Amino acid sequence: MNLVLGSLCLLLTAVFSTPGYADKIEFPEDELASESVLPVFDKLANVKNRNVVTEKRIELGGGFGFNLMDPFYNPLNFNGSLSYHFDEIHGVNLAAAFWQSGLSSYGEQLRKGEGLDLSYFDASRAPHPKYMFMANYQYTAYYGKISYSKSLVMNLSMFSLVGVGMIGLDDQSVVALNVGAGEKFYFTPNLALRLDLRALIYRGPDPTTKALLPTDSVQPSSAFDETTFIHALMTLALVYLL
Repeated sequence: MNLVLGSLCLLLTAVFSTPGYADKIEFPEDELASESVLPVFDKLANVKNRNVVTEKRIELGGGFGFNLMDPFYNPLNFNGSLSYHFDEIHGVNLAAAFWQSGLSSYGEQLRKGEGLDLSYFDASRAPHPKYMFMANYQYTAYYGKISYSKSLVMNLSMFSLVGVGMIGLDDQSVVALNVGAGEKFYFTPNLALRLDLRALIYRGPDPTTKALLPTDSVQPSSAFDETTFIHALMTLALVYLL
């Protein structure tokens, strides 16, 4: 009986341990993919060509903006710009901004003594920025297109700028530097929305170096210690290419 069972086990082992062989499948060369597929455009010239040409053209603009880092004064300003493009990459930009008068919400709280220990701080009694003029070199780093649908394409460009100018305080003007970047979104080949974000760097009187009461008169710049200000200025404008 044991001999029979042993023989049966050997037979089963021999059957199920037989090695298998994988079949090699070959496809004809003409049925294999040999090239990529690109989108097909009906009007290929429109895809390659620039819709917005800026070379040797003047750009005029105007809008509003905000000083994002000034805690005491009204951050709203109105601005204008004039640019000339030597070519599609290099250009010059003249920019001007005029700040609105008054204090910010935090400046008003300090003027009323809110949060202060039986004291007041009226920053409007210190000289502060009223306007600025800047001359910048502008470098256009990127020009492209965004397609929202088959029939709607928006052109855009990204740029950086650096320049020097002046900032007007109540009783003096000081030299200022600015460096920043921005982007333009073109609604038409001539009209665009321009967004700028730049850092303003200048030295001026520090209003926190002197006690300022609402009953004080406006103090001259010489009454304060000087400090270096670095403010972030964001502007939004409509620009038009002539």
